[in-house]
Amino acid sequence: MLWKFLLAAAFGGICYLDRTAAFQVMLHRPLVVASVVGAIFGNFAAGAQVGAVLELLYIVRLPVGASIPPDDTGAAVFGGAAAATAASSIGLDLGNFAAILLLSVLCAESGKVADRFVRRMNGRIAHLTVDLLEKGDSLAVEHGLMAGITLFGVFGMVLALFFSGLGVSMARFLLTRFGPESHIQFAAMLPAVPLLGAASVFSCSRTDKTSPVFYLTMGCVFAAMFFFRWLV
Repeated sequence: MLWKFLLAAAFGGICYLDRTAAFQVMLHRPLVVASVVGAIFGNFAAGAQVGAVLELLYIVRLPVGASIPPDDTGAAVFGGAAAATAASSIGLDLGNFAAILLLSVLCAESGKVADRFVRRMNGRIAHLTVDLLEKGDSLAVEHGLMAGITLFGVFGMVLALFFSGLGVSMARFLLTRFGPESHIQFAAMLPAVPLLGAASVFSCSRTDKTSPVFYLTMGCVFAAMFFFRWLV
């Protein structure tokens, strides 16, 4: 289990770098992150199932420019670890699946606070770099860039380790405490989660030209969701 956490932390560090400071090849997206983390903890299909819904929820909330959206990467790490652990122990029924999704949203909001803190520290590095340049340090820019990348990478590894550990703990100790009535209530809320994501995407699209693409995308997401449910 220790190696799984270390592997998740290393992968999470790369994903958080991809999110803002480097790469930016969409490796940090929830569908990718949750699927890989689910595979690390023993169930790729369970992680992909959570990732498909989280992708729909956060597909229009991108870390572009100075905007700080919810930490969908951390939510995917949590959701992938929790779903894989639940699938291999207590089972990933509709109630557990919905509970993991709701808890993942809370992780996304808490990760947003950490993201804001890291960006402030990165801003201080930038100001320090400018001061060193004015003093004639020709290597200040190179050192500043390396410091910023290291900052985002280390914090990413810490956050990934925290969220994966939290996901495994929740699946083992919290979900087992929910009774049959709680499972029914969580399962009843499940259809609303992807519908909220669909509504957010629809509100940001030009429906006069992109309606076919929108409905095709939503259809594919729902099909993927039920496909992975069948696999699990």
